[in-house]
Amino acid sequence: MQMVKKYEIHSKNKMIEFLNGQPVGRIASLDSNGYPQVIPMNFVYCDAAVYMHSHPFGEKLDNIRRNPKVGFEVDKHICFLPSYYFHPSDASQADTLYISVVIKGKAEIVQSNEEKALALNALMQKYQKEGRYEALDANMPSVHEVAIIKVIPKDMRGKYKIGQH
Repeated sequence: MQMVKKYEIHSKNKMIEFLNGQPVGRIASLDSNGYPQVIPMNFVYCDAAVYMHSHPFGEKLDNIRRNPKVGFEVDKHICFLPSYYFHPSDASQADTLYISVVIKGKAEIVQSNEEKALALNALMQKYQKEGRYEALDANMPSVHEVAIIKVIPKDMRGKYKIGQH
């Protein structure tokens, strides 16, 4: 991915912090006809991977089994800056401020119930910060019944445009 250096996020920790602060990411896989399929998902970045939970059957899981190379993207729109803020007569001067992280990696469907429980607990910690739930363990039926997708990043890039000018 080509990136303008002044917009690049250099800190991996900042990218992980951003990822875990956002509610939704998008996983992109290739369907059986070679077309991209992009699905919004709840997720957590934990133990150097992105984890998502899923129904145990479906097209995205079939896609991953056929071709584990995936993309994963998270973004946050900050604001749109109309052109008239800077150049009233030149519409090309309109701009958008945002933050994004894009991952290219290998996806796998987690088989280990211990790792599934770890991922589900990390998801709960992210989304239900107030607690008030029983931690999941590998022996619970709910852990056995759900699919967990794990994306292991090969490349992770962050970009922000928040008014550097």
